Amino acid sequence: MNRFNKITLAVACLVAGAPAFATPASIQNGYVLAGVSDYGTLGSDGTTSPGILFDPTGKGNYGINDFLTPGDPFEGFYVTSSAGSAGANNDGNRGFGFNSPTALSPTSATWSGSSGAYGITNTYTLTTAGGRSEIAIHTVLTNTSGSDITNLEFLRTLDPDPDVNAYGSYFTNNTVVNSSTACGSGPKSGQTICIDADSSIAHNAGVSAAWSQNPADYLAGLNDGDGDYAIGLAFDIGNLAAGQSVSLDYDYAAGASISVVTPSVPEPQNVALMLAGLGLMGVVARRRRG
Repeated sequence: MNRFNKITLAVACLVAGAPAFATPASIQNGYVLAGVSDYGTLGSDGTTSPGILFDPTGKGNYGINDFLTPGDPFEGFYVTSSAGSAGANNDGNRGFGFNSPTALSPTSATWSGSSGAYGITNTYTLTTAGGRSEIAIHTVLTNTSGSDITNLEFLRTLDPDPDVNAYGSYFTNNTVVNSSTACGSGPKSGQTICIDADSSIAHNAGVSAAWSQNPADYLAGLNDGDGDYAIGLAFDIGNLAAGQSVSLDYDYAAGASISVVTPSVPEPQNVALMLAGLGLMGVVARRRRG
């Protein structure tokens, strides 16, 4: 389903009398150029470029395909617990406040905000290995209230749109690889972005047709298949005492194809060839038996 561009954020701020945006940061390493917004998400505030741009050659020639900014850009994080819900995303929810990201280096930036019982800090760092380019994310979530909170869950989610600018399609092939990894691939470009984690905290990856902002949906095994859908990763943190913090480590990983980002997943065309080969083997076997 196609998404329509929203009214620019600057105009919306003037109309609503909201405070002006701070200055987003950009981090870059040749493979990835990503914005970090003044409300803590990836992207440069709304449809402003860069969202998440990728060059598989590592030469900084990112082209026009952007994983994030076409249509209604949607990348965000959400918290639910006995203390209530809070979240922020590029689709209009800036619930953790307006703060300038701090550029720690050309390839790393951090941002902090708060909402209700929650304080949050996101640090974004670019790394590359074997054609897989990561935006490593270190999230520190703090219980800033005076009481313990229970049933704490956290979600990070993205609607990837790698084929829109070049091919006019919002459709992505979406794969839940396992409980730690979910991916979205452009059928035309092949460009793929996955969200995954290597964490001892209970978590689950999924795909949502409704762009769910509820961690519980992903923890329950949500997998809606292919389409203009969001990929996400939710953590079941449990209880957090007053003043206590918990750290979460996960990443977005981009590559020229899903087999580069997640080698255990074969390319769709290779699967078709494999099935055709198995069918041919079956025909040969039947002929020999005859």
